Amino acid sequence: MRHFSAAECEALFDAILVNDVVDAAVELPASIRVDYPAEHLSGGFAISRQLWREGFDRDELIAFIAKLRRGEPITIDDQLWFKHVRAKFKHLRFAFVLYGADHACPRMFKSVTTSMGLLQDAFRNGQRGATVRQSAVLRAMLSHLPLKLLHREVHHLKHSDAAGFRAFALGQIADLRATLAEREITGHRFHAARKIVSRQVSFHDDMRIIHPTPEHLMLSRYMSAINGLMGAFHDELVLRAGLGELDYAHGTFAMPEEIRARLEALVARYP
Repeated sequence: MRHFSAAECEALFDAILVNDVVDAAVELPASIRVDYPAEHLSGGFAISRQLWREGFDRDELIAFIAKLRRGEPITIDDQLWFKHVRAKFKHLRFAFVLYGADHACPRMFKSVTTSMGLLQDAFRNGQRGATVRQSAVLRAMLSHLPLKLLHREVHHLKHSDAAGFRAFALGQIADLRATLAEREITGHRFHAARKIVSRQVSFHDDMRIIHPTPEHLMLSRYMSAINGLMGAFHDELVLRAGLGELDYAHGTFAMPEEIRARLEALVARYP
């Protein structure tokens, strides 16, 4: 499998760091392709895996967890370091779904990535009890046997073929169209739509590095804008749910018009 240069991996990570920046001026290509050869798909997973592998140091992560469990102060640099490690985990989690034959993230990798997110939320919000609990959970997942399983998942992926990827991509767009057809949706439905957009940002970030074309850059930036808008709105939903103003699972609301308009323009370009 192809090995990527340090410059290519750095360029991919730079793209990942701005995958929720709203750019009002970016446009869409006239049409969006869903047919990609198998080597493009395997390359997308390869660069995502390499970026993760070169950014994951088990000993450093365990030392960071120990610092949290002891209640030591977390510096801005500490928080940024953890954010970057987690971003690489999240990107590879998207890559499993995009490029794997079953289009799903394996159980152990998904569990570790989820635990990192819960831990980040806990220490950023000053929740000492939750920080200690999530630190213990993540530390257990970094012990040798779970980590061996995680590495097996990472290095033994069965890749999607071109037809499988096409069916997956069109299915995701069909889900977005179904969501847009509803006048009101739940928080869960909104979050599911955002995950589809986030994965597509990741896909075009990968492709703009390994097979650069203007189309991939345009789609990366356009979808990043939607991702940023949806992320900000989802944060409001979670806050309202926490205040008891909204039933996240069952309460319904209209999708914000700016998000709806951008999504409608996006799905209209797909076959």
